Amino acid sequence: MATNKSCAVIGSGLFGIQAVREFTRRGNTVDWYSSDPEPGGIWQPMPWGKTRESTELVNPGWCIAPEFRGKPTVTVQEFRALLKSWSDERTDLQRRRFLTRVDSVVEYESHVCVTTPDSETPYAFVVVATGHYGAPRIPDEWAGDNCCHASSLQDLSRIQPHQSVLVIGGGQSGVEICEEIIEDRPDIRLSWCTGRTVKLITRHSPLAMLGTCVRYSTRGEAPRGFVITKSPSTVVAHCTIVPTRALHVDGGRVEFSDGSVQKFDHIIAATGYAAPVGLDFPAPNPARTKGMRLSPRSRIASLNHDGDGCGGASMRCARKQAVAAARLFADRGDPKKSPA
Repeated sequence: MATNKSCAVIGSGLFGIQAVREFTRRGNTVDWYSSDPEPGGIWQPMPWGKTRESTELVNPGWCIAPEFRGKPTVTVQEFRALLKSWSDERTDLQRRRFLTRVDSVVEYESHVCVTTPDSETPYAFVVVATGHYGAPRIPDEWAGDNCCHASSLQDLSRIQPHQSVLVIGGGQSGVEICEEIIEDRPDIRLSWCTGRTVKLITRHSPLAMLGTCVRYSTRGEAPRGFVITKSPSTVVAHCTIVPTRALHVDGGRVEFSDGSVQKFDHIIAATGYAAPVGLDFPAPNPARTKGMRLSPRSRIASLNHDGDGCGGASMRCARKQAVAAARLFADRGDPKKSPA
């Protein structure tokens, strides 16, 4: 049976790293589960991660990390190195169970049971920080070998010169893929299906800094009505922007919401990701900390909970939720303090 001081963190992305960091800072030994080989979550290099090497993060300092205060932008390589340094702070108090799939997390009256293919382990407290990026989200009706998700696009070698390419997805990933194609393969005929009218702004715009850090959406809507690019004029000059939705894709044939039909040699879906499945997490009661939810007996804390959370690079949210979860665990067993 679980002891009052046994705890586990599931997930090794930004929120999982911050949770382990806060728990071990308080002297707790943490069982750390992840299906990945290393900490980093979506920020790892592909195929384990989902972030392109060309990604740059807008950085007002308070948003990404105080270590980068004064830098207008932060490369994904710099952010990746910072996450690694945090995850390695107290390895003596970490029992890493990486490359391990968690099949279920079930709460009982006296403990939480974490089940993997090899074991069932009871804990007094569990943090679920698996995020919303478990699998590509490509509609089932899409067919054809020339359709791929952005997370599987390692390079552009499969695309021949002068072929036509359609990037579907009006968010940040979509425009970054367009920028990469324009920079590396200017001979490709490129179209970008945004599904809406977008305003292209630069990374150094005050609006970009505010929007990236404050209004990043976790419900699938686009953040405001703009997309951040390195050079708006370059994207407009070299890319045909299609402000309609792709209704149906069959091979290279694409039907759009405005009634038009076009054919493309390659289709790249930057359409987001589906949330991980298999975690039995009942969470009807919101916690006091925005973005975090608690299970009915307050033995499971879900960080950056789908629909309640904040942006993937929002350090303030990750730190605040991790601190709240660590305090909840510390308060367990203290009759003078009740769970949030």
